[in-house]
Amino acid sequence: MTIDPMLGELPPLAECVRAFARKEGLWRSGDTVLVAVSGGPDSMALLDVLALIGGESKLKLVVGHVHHGLRPEADADADYVKEVAARYNLLYLIRHVDVRGRMAKTGESMEEAARELRYAALQEMAHEVGVQRIATGHTADDQAETVMMRILRGTGVAGLAGIPPQRGHIIRPLLPVWRQEIIAYLRERKVGYCTDLTNASLDMTRNRIRLELLPMLEREYAPRLRARLQNLAEIARQDGVLLEGMAETEFTRLRQWMPDGLALPPALDLPHAIRWRMWRQAIAEVRGGLEDISFEHLQDIENLPPGQEVHLPGVRVLHESNRLVFMKGTKALPVSIPELTLTVPGRLCYTPAGCCITTEVSPTSFPIEAGDVAVLDAAAVKGRLVMRSWQPGDRFRPLGAPGERKLQDIFVDAGVPRRLRSRVPLVLDEEGIIWLAGFRIADRVKMESTTTRSMRFSIEWQLNPWTLKPSDAV
Repeated sequence: MTIDPMLGELPPLAECVRAFARKEGLWRSGDTVLVAVSGGPDSMALLDVLALIGGESKLKLVVGHVHHGLRPEADADADYVKEVAARYNLLYLIRHVDVRGRMAKTGESMEEAARELRYAALQEMAHEVGVQRIATGHTADDQAETVMMRILRGTGVAGLAGIPPQRGHIIRPLLPVWRQEIIAYLRERKVGYCTDLTNASLDMTRNRIRLELLPMLEREYAPRLRARLQNLAEIARQDGVLLEGMAETEFTRLRQWMPDGLALPPALDLPHAIRWRMWRQAIAEVRGGLEDISFEHLQDIENLPPGQEVHLPGVRVLHESNRLVFMKGTKALPVSIPELTLTVPGRLCYTPAGCCITTEVSPTSFPIEAGDVAVLDAAAVKGRLVMRSWQPGDRFRPLGAPGERKLQDIFVDAGVPRRLRSRVPLVLDEEGIIWLAGFRIADRVKMESTTTRSMRFSIEWQLNPWTLKPSDAV
């Protein structure tokens, strides 16, 4: 046992947790940590260890208790945790949750409903007092049980990695510690705890894995299986960190934000391990999480033919123009720009289409530009100006083109998806189209050597529907 100059002699378990926290960077000096305390042995050991080693990092601890209302002794457990918090001279917070009500509403199991409500309650308490970290009492036993549970259900490398030491601001300082070590620590430190009799119930999947499956496998097939599962989780986590980093690099390089979602190339030249992680990241970006996204869903994306789409939980994926487009929710109606009057000079914005057009005039010539800026002969513009979406049959002669072209053909050549074409503004005078925004002006309003007054249009996009340079679409 080592002697710490600040803390004195530390129990081995506390030394282990301190070293693990430093290695994983679980907190920073001065952090406020909400400690999730149920009153059971794991959470009581967590609280005692953090109170013991937290001083060197100037941690400010807050005790948070979630009352699930499932057991007759739940009130007594809550009172006990409140007394413990007072004994440590710490702020005590409690939240009551309705697990059975959620089960009736969502169809979740008791385990699932309790977990979702527990984390939501902890987040609420953390927000209330402005904490930087939420510490939970997950142990090495929990890690082994989680990995086994995921193996039984079917999983990939991410699932084999089990419970991470931290996810966001949630930390698990006891993850390298076994439950038998915790019991010995509590006995040595003379720290009491509550006993949850539901942990012995075989009605819950995790309990059956802990009490029946793992002991049987260790006894008859694989001694020290729990330790092997814990090692497997760490190997998978390290592999996952490497692969996630590679996928993040490719995702950042290849992603393209669109007005209604996010696009990636099919990236068939990349390994599955990278490509599928990119797709998972795109789904998470678009819909805000990966709940209910399975291996089968990734296979559906892999096998999606060009021109087709697939609907996954909370996200729609289209394969178009040699790219995959990830869109939130179900099929959305296209945005269409109504006929709006443009004043000169002036500025007109249409928020649903994510664009603003500014008009200016000058007695001298503006610099000739293209794409998002158009300069034309003001004298060639006839009457009132309007902005609107394209309509079937619209056509004009672009600057430098040998003749008129249908806008539909221009959109096809430029790779503008059908669902986005109505977002592209047209500017018209009384004789027809004078500018297809982001593309070109009409040949009849081009600047001439005799031009004495010029007009300038510029468009600002929130997200540009064009996918190629305008010059590529002639």
